[in-house]
Amino acid sequence: MEVTDGRQFAVYMRTVRKRTLDVVQKVPIDRSQWRLSPDSMSVVDIILHIASVEQALWGLDMATGTPGKLREFEKDSMNLSDAIATMANVRKGSSEFWSSLTTTQLEQDILTPTGHSLPLKRWLVLAAEHEIHHRSFIHAYRKIWGLASSPIYGLTLDELRQHLEPKPASDS
Repeated sequence: MEVTDGRQFAVYMRTVRKRTLDVVQKVPIDRSQWRLSPDSMSVVDIILHIASVEQALWGLDMATGTPGKLREFEKDSMNLSDAIATMANVRKGSSEFWSSLTTTQLEQDILTPTGHSLPLKRWLVLAAEHEIHHRSFIHAYRKIWGLASSPIYGLTLDELRQHLEPKPASDS
């Protein structure tokens, strides 16, 4: 993906978020604070992490041209609906920032957290990759809990296989 227009990027990120929310909304409430291990993130932690990193690295905090500070959250500090609301609030600010970006601004170099210089348009691509990466943890949790897969593109793997199987020739 190449980011050439801030408004188009904001639209693209809405589709990324919709897919994330589709998975999150299928998490049983009683599992929202579950952890694979004491040092792993719960679904609520994952949601808050996505929001915090988005705001600091790719969202509104980047309006200065440098990353902001990560917002830290205590484990189990929010319920699922409050975490989703926090994520939505961060996304609102991010979308406004992204939509305001001009072609010239997208071409300008920014400083990454490691001090490297990179055009903003290349840096923004990582926002989607970060969210998708963490969404996959929620998918994995659902499988560990024995829940059905949550297809994000409309088909499960088994359904895709059925659609791709050769069809018998008809006797026309």
